[in-house]
Amino acid sequence: MVKQTKKRGKNLLNSKHYLKSIITLLMVVILVFGGIVGCKKDDSQENDVTTVSENDNKDKNDTSDTDKSDDSTKSDETSEGDTTLEGDTTENGSTEDGSTKDGTNNNTTENNETNSNSINSNTTNNNGINSNTTQATTTKAASNNTDSTIKGTAITKRVSVHDPSIVVGTDSSGKKCYYIFGSHLDWAKSYDLQNWTKFTNNLNTDFRNVFKTAFDWSDNGDSQYDPAGNMWAPDVIYNTTMKKWCMYMSINGRSWNSSIVLLTADSLEGKWTYVGPVVYSGFTDSDTYSYTQTDYVKATGDTSFAKKSRYNKTTGEQFIRNVTVISTWNSSTGPHAIDPSVTYDASGKLWMCYGSWSGGIWIFELDESTGLRDYSVKYAESDLTNATTDPYFGKKISGTTGAQGEGAYIVYDKDAGYYYLYVSYGWLGVDGGYQIRLFRSKSIDGTYEDWDGTRANARGSNRDGIGIKLMGNYNFSSLSTNTANATKGYKSPGHNSAFIDSDGSRYLIYHTRFNLGNEWHAVRVHQQFLNEDGWLVTAVYENLGSKISTTGYTMNEMAGKYEMVNMGTSSLTANVGMLSTQSLTLNADGTMSGSMTGTWTYNKQYVTLKTSAGTYKGVFFKQFNESKNHEEVMTFTVIGLDTSIWGTK
Repeated sequence: MVKQTKKRGKNLLNSKHYLKSIITLLMVVILVFGGIVGCKKDDSQENDVTTVSENDNKDKNDTSDTDKSDDSTKSDETSEGDTTLEGDTTENGSTEDGSTKDGTNNNTTENNETNSNSINSNTTNNNGINSNTTQATTTKAASNNTDSTIKGTAITKRVSVHDPSIVVGTDSSGKKCYYIFGSHLDWAKSYDLQNWTKFTNNLNTDFRNVFKTAFDWSDNGDSQYDPAGNMWAPDVIYNTTMKKWCMYMSINGRSWNSSIVLLTADSLEGKWTYVGPVVYSGFTDSDTYSYTQTDYVKATGDTSFAKKSRYNKTTGEQFIRNVTVISTWNSSTGPHAIDPSVTYDASGKLWMCYGSWSGGIWIFELDESTGLRDYSVKYAESDLTNATTDPYFGKKISGTTGAQGEGAYIVYDKDAGYYYLYVSYGWLGVDGGYQIRLFRSKSIDGTYEDWDGTRANARGSNRDGIGIKLMGNYNFSSLSTNTANATKGYKSPGHNSAFIDSDGSRYLIYHTRFNLGNEWHAVRVHQQFLNEDGWLVTAVYENLGSKISTTGYTMNEMAGKYEMVNMGTSSLTANVGMLSTQSLTLNADGTMSGSMTGTWTYNKQYVTLKTSAGTYKGVFFKQFNESKNHEEVMTFTVIGLDTSIWGTK
């Protein structure tokens, strides 16, 4: 046969058809080879890197001369010098707060973004992405990749939304959809809790008219006040009595003269209609910030401001240096009326907690029929030095005089039988030590306690040992190939929301900065689980669709060497660096070696680490990591001694 083949080849040389045959063969080879090369090129570009000029994302409305230690302005949250990767989108040509100087929103479209209705909630193949972009081409190739080393699926559509508050609803077609609402009129939606698309509503284009009454209070005494950067941290909930979606929006004033106001809509995507104020702060007995401009009298019955000493100081102070009128508001004991979280309790009553730094986190009942304050509920007047109840502000559930803490969020977990209170400590900047703390209570209005029983509203400005520190600044070696800004780790995670989905899955949603030396931030979603003591622990890596095994894992999967980060208990608010990444080995004989020594045991997915210092409890969770290839690895997450410890193979 070999000889015969050679002979046929020789005859072809003499054939007039030989050249045509050779040309045809070469074309086939080129097409096949080109396809292979193209596929390999697409694989290598799965997460295309786009470097953005520093000037493209610098906040044009920067007010960085303000006192940041007291949440003086969230419009300082700049996004400058950003390197955007794996869909971490930037809004080029607009301010960080999503608005131009005149307040109009430019964030209508983003890199890699089209109509989110095209996203299939059961797949990550984003067929709706504009094929004219490089990212779209590589994403589509990645979604069809059969390389066995790529076990997880890359997130391709990320967003930057500060202070994201989650709510579950349906889109215009009736399809289940997850929505987040954040500061500076930033909102986004997702069908899989991984890929997000920004959208706009009437507030983005008409906020000056919609919020005019609220702005009238907040611009008092401030000739330089610009509403565009002062709409912060909304929370959205469906009011079953009103049959309306209710948005509670913080309208910041720069001398604590802020308010939380209510808007309603028939759809989560608007149109939103202004209803009225829910609570004020910053009022005094002066004409500029007079209590008569608020609902203080209606709530307290104090027509002459006889309780003035509770809220005002004899000597004024300036919150912002360029505010015209010096306020006498007592910011050490009086809360700041921002950062609402609205929740139904187990009996169906509606509550709102709120507050930031200053006088702590407070809560009072709302009227389910109006969505506004329930004026029929009265609150006692407690000792001013460590006030836990106040006739106007309600009941203090966290914080104390002058102590840090903001962005509170409450979730009721009927399976656990607890209300969980999240509070962010630190300052929100990349070096500000922003972090998430956790407490729980059997009653929605407290008393909330941490792991060792310390009250959330315990006295003392040092908050190191108050609240379980769920996460701080961390890094793992697997992140070195991360394609979404985290190659050197995460910094300042905070101002979270959380929820329990219809299938019982628990999720934590928050914004985070990165160890990149700039203030770029983006949204992250992590799964959460209850440990055997009913405390919530947070998964090591972001949500990529992994499911925990409720029957447990094999010894071979659990035992082995882990990288480990102990989140600690520090509550520093300045010049905060990365936590150390250590090594821990869970030996098959039940002992531990490395950075911790002691023993470990397991029961199905649950794990317990015992050391001479104390006991930590949590879960094993095999999940996709955040490396470029998203390998599936074993992780553990435990809490104890008011801290969290994360481990990953």
